[in-house]
Amino acid sequence: MKPLDTQATLHVRCGSDIRDGLKHAGFIGDFLEFSDPFCQGPVPDLPRDAFIETRAAFIAGAYDLPGDTALERLRREYDALNRLGQYDHVVLWFEHDSYDQLIQAFLMDAIATIQPETNIDVISVNHAPASEAIDRFLGLGQLSLDGLIWCWNTHRTPLNSDMLTFGSKVWKAVRKDSPKDLKTLAETPNAPLPQMPEALKRHLAELPAPQTGLSLTQKLTLQIIKDHGPLPVGKVFGHLMRSVDPLPYLGDLMFWSEIQWMMDCQDPLFTLTPATPEINWAERTITLTNTGHETLAGKRNFLDNFTGTRWVGGIQINPSDAA
Repeated sequence: MKPLDTQATLHVRCGSDIRDGLKHAGFIGDFLEFSDPFCQGPVPDLPRDAFIETRAAFIAGAYDLPGDTALERLRREYDALNRLGQYDHVVLWFEHDSYDQLIQAFLMDAIATIQPETNIDVISVNHAPASEAIDRFLGLGQLSLDGLIWCWNTHRTPLNSDMLTFGSKVWKAVRKDSPKDLKTLAETPNAPLPQMPEALKRHLAELPAPQTGLSLTQKLTLQIIKDHGPLPVGKVFGHLMRSVDPLPYLGDLMFWSEIQWMMDCQDPLFTLTPATPEINWAERTITLTNTGHETLAGKRNFLDNFTGTRWVGGIQINPSDAA
C-alpha cells in the first residue's frame, strides 16, 4: 500500500490519541504531541520562559504531577515547534472543542512568529463521517483508521495568511485580563478558522454567571447531580460529556480538577464519600448539599462562598468577582 504521506511529514496533534491510529492507517511521517491545555488554568501575557513555568506549575498542581516532570515535558514540546521547518510537510490535526481550538490559536501565533519554510496543512473537523456510526462526535480519537484517512482526504486545508492572522488575534485575546476582544472574535462571521468562534463562546461560558457565580461546567455538574441524585463522580463526567455539555472539551483528570476547585469554598456545594483519597476519585459518590441546591437556583452566589482562585485564559476569577 502506498503511504499517504512521506517520512518528511510531521503530524502535530494536541494529544496522543491518534498517534497509533495514524501509523496503522498507513501514515509514515513523524508525530509531535503539543498538549498544553490552555482551556484550563492561567494563560497570562508573560515572556516565553515565565509563561512555560507558569503553565507547568498549574499542570503539576491541577493534575497531581511532579513539577519537574511537567516543566520538562512542556519545555520539550515548546522547543519542538522550532523544528517545524526541518520537515517538507506539517499537518495540524484538530477537532472543534475549546481544548483543541485554543491550542490551534497558539500554534497559529507561533507559526506566524517562527515562519517555518515548509508546506503546512490544517485538519479541523466537527463531525465524523456517517460510516463511523458515532452517537456524538467528541474527538479525533473516536475515529477508525478509515475515519482518519477520510479527514486526510476531505478536510485537509492549506494554511494561509488569513488563518495565521485570525489565530494570532485569538491567542492575544485569550491572554488578556478582559474578555472584550475574545467576545468580538467569537462573533466573527465566516472565520478563517471555522471551528474557532463556537469554541470561543464555550470558553467564555466558563466565566462566572452574574446570578450564580458559576461557570457553565460548574452549573452543568450541579444540575446533573440534582437531576440524577447521588452519583459516582465518573458517571457525572460521563453525563457531562455524552449529553449535557453543548461543546465538551474536558478530559477525565481535567474534570476532577474542576470538582476540586468547586470544593474551595466555605460552605460545601456537595459531599464526596467515602472521604478517603485512597478510593479512586471516579468511584467516589457526589451528593448535592443545600448550599449546592441554593447556588444552582441562584439564591446564593458561588463567588460569595468561593475561597480559591480560578482562571479563564488570562482572566483571574477570585472570590466575589462577578461577570
